[in-house]
Amino acid sequence: MINAQEIEKIIPHRGDMRLIDEVREYNDTSAVGVKYVRDDEFWCSGHFPGNPIMPGVLQVEALAQTACFVAFKRLSNEERKDMLGYFTTMEKIKFSHMVRPGDKLELHVELLMTKMKLYKFHGIAMVGGKKVAESTFTAVLQKTTE
Repeated sequence: MINAQEIEKIIPHRGDMRLIDEVREYNDTSAVGVKYVRDDEFWCSGHFPGNPIMPGVLQVEALAQTACFVAFKRLSNEERKDMLGYFTTMEKIKFSHMVRPGDKLELHVELLMTKMKLYKFHGIAMVGGKKVAESTFTAVLQKTTE
């Protein structure tokens, strides 16, 4: 299991925008990340007051960060330096159940294709063994100095 401090050595996301707390398993083409959804998350007070529901866009972002972990682990430390991943497409996004504080969001991602700096992934987010969100998305890895 890879904890938050180790994750931050691989991906650039920090603070409230790091949406994965641990990576349970990974290899060169897939990973399972975990997000422990808390009641003190920045979005809870406004989405929706008294009835917080994790925004779908953040669920997809959590999947993307898990995919970023897979993509960046394929690179050396030097190749990762000053590198960021940017969405290029999001396809076939589906939300089937609400995610609430107290849920353990499991983020299953699989690399479908890579060509140069372009990566295509399929991701499924689950809570309690039930699919809550699904998406296929692509991202490009790019140095911040380019």
